[in-house]
Amino acid sequence: MTLQETADTDIPAAIESLERAVFQGRTQEGIERLLRLLYVLNANRGPLGVLAAPATDAQRLAVYTRVAAMISALACSPAFQLTLPQVTNLCSRKPILEAIFELSGFEGPGHLQRYHAAKNPDGSMTLTGNQVFMLSLFYSLDTLPEELMEGVLQLHPAQLLPLMLGWFTAPFVHSHLGEAHRKRLIAASSRIRDVMPAPEVLQAITTAWMFCSYADDTNKHELKRNLNAVWRRVGENTGLRERQTPRRLVERPTLLVLAERLTIGHAMHRSYGDCLRQLRQKFKLVCIVVKQYASEENHSLFDEILVIDQVSTFPELGAKIVRIAPDIIYFPSLGMSEWTQLVANFRFAPIQMMTLGHPAPAMTPTIDYSLVQSGHGVAAGEYGQKVIERKSWGHFVPHSALAGYDSPVSPYEDGLTHIAVNSSMMKLSPRFLALLERLEEESAKPLHFHFFASMMGVGYDRMQQVLRRRFKHVTLEPTRSYGDFLKALAPCHLALAAFPFGNTNSTVDTCLLGIPTVAYYANEVLSIGDRDVMRLVDLPSWLVSDNDEDYFQVAMKLIHNDEARQAIVEQLKATDVRAKVFEPPRPEDASEFVEAVDWIYRNHEALQASSRHLLKVGDPIPA
Repeated sequence: MTLQETADTDIPAAIESLERAVFQGRTQEGIERLLRLLYVLNANRGPLGVLAAPATDAQRLAVYTRVAAMISALACSPAFQLTLPQVTNLCSRKPILEAIFELSGFEGPGHLQRYHAAKNPDGSMTLTGNQVFMLSLFYSLDTLPEELMEGVLQLHPAQLLPLMLGWFTAPFVHSHLGEAHRKRLIAASSRIRDVMPAPEVLQAITTAWMFCSYADDTNKHELKRNLNAVWRRVGENTGLRERQTPRRLVERPTLLVLAERLTIGHAMHRSYGDCLRQLRQKFKLVCIVVKQYASEENHSLFDEILVIDQVSTFPELGAKIVRIAPDIIYFPSLGMSEWTQLVANFRFAPIQMMTLGHPAPAMTPTIDYSLVQSGHGVAAGEYGQKVIERKSWGHFVPHSALAGYDSPVSPYEDGLTHIAVNSSMMKLSPRFLALLERLEEESAKPLHFHFFASMMGVGYDRMQQVLRRRFKHVTLEPTRSYGDFLKALAPCHLALAAFPFGNTNSTVDTCLLGIPTVAYYANEVLSIGDRDVMRLVDLPSWLVSDNDEDYFQVAMKLIHNDEARQAIVEQLKATDVRAKVFEPPRPEDASEFVEAVDWIYRNHEALQASSRHLLKVGDPIPA
């Protein structure tokens, strides 16, 4: 057996150190060794899991069982006692803890619950609050027993917060039970809004804030409202204070871009690179971005760019923003970085706005406007702030590796219908996975699903286990470079976009490759992108469904009706897809984005005074 190793992530050594401490009865050292091992496992990004090829399933099972056995021995030791930093550290590694037990021979942490619970005469079991908290560290939402969930909801808010964050950083919820548990946590999230979190869980707050958008729940953004209150408390406690530039009207105002991701090829650059380029026509454009998420090629988009190694302190970041004195602060995306989430909950400019790089609302009053594409205003009701609808829906910047991809790939010819599920792991909702199971069960043709879920390390192992148990023919594709990804995607006969959180750039990719795609449209902004892309390349509207049953029937049609499927392939081949998605649809769209931002800047007072929640660029502004 060969383990993926680097000098800093020696998995065999970390496991052996943990075992040595546990076997020799050094419980406190064992806890520290466990925390080290969890760090090592998290840092391991093997494309095929934590074991390098050609490892077997038996070898993988053995590794996870060894680790789960040591955790069990620690948790059942009379000397087992955690400090607050250790507790928060374990909560921040909760997705890995869950996966270790489910991938092991124990197949979950049920044995720990049986050991710790007091048995009642009627056969039921009783747990203390601390026992509920500790045991819940090792359960996923998909496996959490109902009685334990009841106990979780009664925990003190200071205990509930890190547990809740842990569950929302593990967004691959694949069962209806797990989705029901996630819904209950969202409903109870008001209980955590007054907690002052430990510094160790700030990254988990960031992830939970973003990942709640993937829940299949109409109230999912309520978690975000309550986490915003937590962010305010964190900022105020660290000395961050609001210092707003006075509102002024000048010829060339200063627009500060707080960019979470600005690397060539990232979805944010593909979606908003041209928008940023337009802004310099009318604004002095300044950008703050963290070094690891910036490409030098993008520096030319700005008049000034401040590339920081990291956010050392929040007050220092606030001071940098104050020195820039922005008239507008613009978040191209909001959700991927802790510093942007925190700053977005404070006021540093008279106008603060966002676009939907992570297509979900911010739910904070300090964001004045969400600027959305044409046609996306239908989802305005789910936003806490005013929604401004543009005249255009925009276009994309091609991935830098696309220019070098020009290799036609023949479809699979093995008697199976190969279906690409070109959606990241977070988007694979229980409802969507159940529909795929129904397709496999009812299809007259054998199906082979290819999941392009962008998973590595422990997460890859966990998802592989779930998918193999649910589907007869399935491949969890490893993470690859963009060019190799296109080559792996190209032979598939059709693609199914996940729902309710849909795709955008992923559907651009399937259209570029000539792959017929089925998509879902619902009245929320995170499920509109597929429809827009498919309209842009003139695909027939019947490929986009607005309910589960219609989606199922369209998928069945493409599976069984070769002529209908091939007609879509031929239509895409005959279409200049690159021109349609990468070039402005109309001449005026080359400056439409900057005109929209300038319209907001010039009409801010009237827009704020209007009773309308949704307003359209260029239209008269009603009182």
